[in-house]
Amino acid sequence: MRAATVLRSVICRALVVALTALTVLSAVAPAPAFAADSDQQVKTVRVGWLVNNEGFQDGTPGERLSGWGYEYLQTLSYYTPGWRYEYVTGTFTELMDMLEAGEIDLMPNISYSEERAQKLLFSSNPEGTERYYIYAKPDRDDLAKGDPQALQGLTIGCNSGVMQTFVGQQWLANEGITCTYKEIDTGSALFDALANNEVDAIIMNDTTSSPSASPMFYIGSSDYYFAVPKSRPDLMDDINAAMSAIARVNPRYIDEVKSNYSAQSSGSSSLNGPERSWLKANGNTITLGYITGKLPYCNEDENGEMEGSLASLATTLHDKFGITVKTVPFDSYKMMSKALSKGSIDVALPVYRDYWFAEQSGVVQSVSLGTVSLTAIHTDGNLNKDLQNIACTKSSFVNQNVLESLFPTATVTEYQSDDEAFDALRKGTAHCIVAPSSRIKTIGDRHDLEGYETVELPDTCELSCWISRGKPELLGIINKGIINAGESLSASNYSSTSYTAQESNTLQFLYRNRAAVAATLIGMLSVGIVLLIWALARARTERKKADAANAAKTAFLTRMSHDIRTPLNGILGLIEIEELKEGDIQVARESRAKARVAANHLLSLINDILEMGKIEDRKLTLEHTPFNLKELCDNTLVLCKLRASSNGITMQDNSLPYATGPYMIGSPTHIRQIMINLLDNSIKYNKHGGSVTFSSKTKPLDNGRALFCFSVSDTGIGMTPKFLKHIYEPFAQEGDDARSRFQGTGMGMPIVKSLIELMGGTIEVTSELHVGTSFYVEIPLDIDKNPQARANTVERALDCSLANMNVLLAEDNELNAEIAQALLESEGVVVTRAANGNEAVDLYLSHPAGSFDAILMDIMMPGMDGYEATRAIRLSEKVDAADIPIIALTANAFAEDAQAAHAAGMNAHLSKPIDFNKLKNILARIKKNGSVSL
Repeated sequence: MRAATVLRSVICRALVVALTALTVLSAVAPAPAFAADSDQQVKTVRVGWLVNNEGFQDGTPGERLSGWGYEYLQTLSYYTPGWRYEYVTGTFTELMDMLEAGEIDLMPNISYSEERAQKLLFSSNPEGTERYYIYAKPDRDDLAKGDPQALQGLTIGCNSGVMQTFVGQQWLANEGITCTYKEIDTGSALFDALANNEVDAIIMNDTTSSPSASPMFYIGSSDYYFAVPKSRPDLMDDINAAMSAIARVNPRYIDEVKSNYSAQSSGSSSLNGPERSWLKANGNTITLGYITGKLPYCNEDENGEMEGSLASLATTLHDKFGITVKTVPFDSYKMMSKALSKGSIDVALPVYRDYWFAEQSGVVQSVSLGTVSLTAIHTDGNLNKDLQNIACTKSSFVNQNVLESLFPTATVTEYQSDDEAFDALRKGTAHCIVAPSSRIKTIGDRHDLEGYETVELPDTCELSCWISRGKPELLGIINKGIINAGESLSASNYSSTSYTAQESNTLQFLYRNRAAVAATLIGMLSVGIVLLIWALARARTERKKADAANAAKTAFLTRMSHDIRTPLNGILGLIEIEELKEGDIQVARESRAKARVAANHLLSLINDILEMGKIEDRKLTLEHTPFNLKELCDNTLVLCKLRASSNGITMQDNSLPYATGPYMIGSPTHIRQIMINLLDNSIKYNKHGGSVTFSSKTKPLDNGRALFCFSVSDTGIGMTPKFLKHIYEPFAQEGDDARSRFQGTGMGMPIVKSLIELMGGTIEVTSELHVGTSFYVEIPLDIDKNPQARANTVERALDCSLANMNVLLAEDNELNAEIAQALLESEGVVVTRAANGNEAVDLYLSHPAGSFDAILMDIMMPGMDGYEATRAIRLSEKVDAADIPIIALTANAFAEDAQAAHAAGMNAHLSKPIDFNKLKNILARIKKNGSVSL
């Protein structure tokens, strides 16, 4: 028993020790990672990442990465036992130091040297061969001649501690070149320094390139390898095995992956000297011929311009190099080739890119415009059999020469058009048509492909431009244009909505559904006829309305001509009477009084016309100011009672006390206008001895508002029920003699109704011929909850002399200025005149502060108007600029005009013709109170 107990104790202690050891180990060494879909352990490899190394290693770790060096690293990892990369950034020197210290595990693209081999392990086989060049800007014609002595005395940029720099400096020394070296951290920074003219040339390898740099001198080469620290032979074993596996799959892998990122764009950003000279000799113009009807590649649009993806070459040549490009369309390759050989065009496109074909045609070809995938349209299920009998057209760039090159055992028959080729396909003369895959939809829109099979082929063809031999400068220009155009040349980048095929699609749809389309058209035609009849009837009705409106306006203009001429004739006649009876004071006094009445009537006519115009144009501005409604009504009745009594008419006020109090907020000017208009009509169209009754009251509404209700009733001539329907129409008057008897314009009631509706109110009317008329008006108003003492609305002249006041008068009308000056000087005012706004500002600024007590400013003046002049004065630096009173004297007589004057910095607003008593009141207040706002 004791032995068993001791044994259990020993076992338990051993288990505790083992568990403790496992816990400690798990804390010290993290658990290895495994791939999600296998038991393979993932090995993290810290790889050096060169910053700003365009083409080789593009991007910043943590974001999207690319470049041929990046692709090679990824492919390498596919053939390793579970590698995962951790990218460590730095310059070449920094990363090499880290590699030697074991702080990173791998560096690609490292040149071999005995010194480096002491510290690092290199792959058994090289990644590839790196060539070294001295690069310069493409326009360095002195270096482009190939003479190394042209490098004497230049500043050459290089990277520190890299093989290309050692090789380059040794080559320069061997050539006897003395130059200044400028060390720069990265490859991209080298190209930037060259582009920014910080250096004249740079030493660089061929792993990266730049549009702003061309290789001028080849200076050597070396193999480059993968390198790891001496302490990581396990990684080097993985690398060697992976490189061997890649080589077995594709021996040219590294060359192919490099070609995807490098070399072709070198020096493409600008033209060199010979290229510029060629352009100058040819008027800076290139004529480009193209085959039309080949969208998405090229076509002639409805304006005669080239469209399609290849049109971007012409655009790039113009935008990038400032070249004028003329485009000429051709229907066949034969015609385009003939034009190229005669020199009618400089470039032909698109053509199949094939060196043998170009040699036989006596031309040179550009770099690739792009690769075209091909699709076979065939009749039988056996594609290989059908590909032995192919039909094509002379205008297709996949023509007989191309097809015989791609399918050497096939019989290729060339036809004049697509229609003929498809006829051959339908008849069985040909078994297959091969076309660019991007054109299959266009072809399908024009030809019914339902009975055929379409199969995309593994074969492709490249497109290029043709140029006559002996023009290397033009070839260089075109190649640079193609390189700069880039992906825009791809057919996939041309919008399919631009295809003429869309039109073909519509035609095909119409043909296939012609019965339904015909029925639809007949139905639409029937509906159209009905709509046309209805439209004609409506147009006839609208024409009648328009004729009626024109007739009304013509009648109005006729009446206005009469009504305006009547007071004018009266004023002119009174002047003649006064001249005939010169010296008769009584006649002169009576003539002036009558002329004033006629002038006031004329002014009311003009005001009505302007008011109605503003209402119709929706330019009328309502006020929103506090006022005393009781005082407004009382003052209005006082004014109207004077006229009523002079006509022998009694006026009564039956108003009730205002339930909401008299203090309101609204548009008092327009309420007064409505009341005066209605009261004047009741007086004007009344009988001698008749009466007018005014009554008013207020009703409380919600939200602090009140309803102002008033009525105007008279015992006048009344109106017929027929005319009551038209009472609010402009220019309407009952009876042809209304103008002569009552001097009305027919615009008063339309103005009244429009103003009431603008304020949200209502108006109703009842009338009986020869008995009288009653108007009932309701207008909502805001209640003024904090009423203040209101200034007396009737301005009275202050008992104050205007003598020795100094006034600056700005008025461009000579007659108006003389009248105003005479009236002011009659009161002892000293007047200084200005003919326009500029002169007013100059006179004000040229006099000392305090020289003028006030400025009377007309608004509409030539050059600088009154508003601008006022703002100029207020913004000047004179001491009294902010305080000097400025009064607007203007024919702009509406409330919004007064608001505009106030906004411009004016203190008061008087409308023309000037009420001299009001002007005297304002000047008297200025003299009494000093320079204060009115």
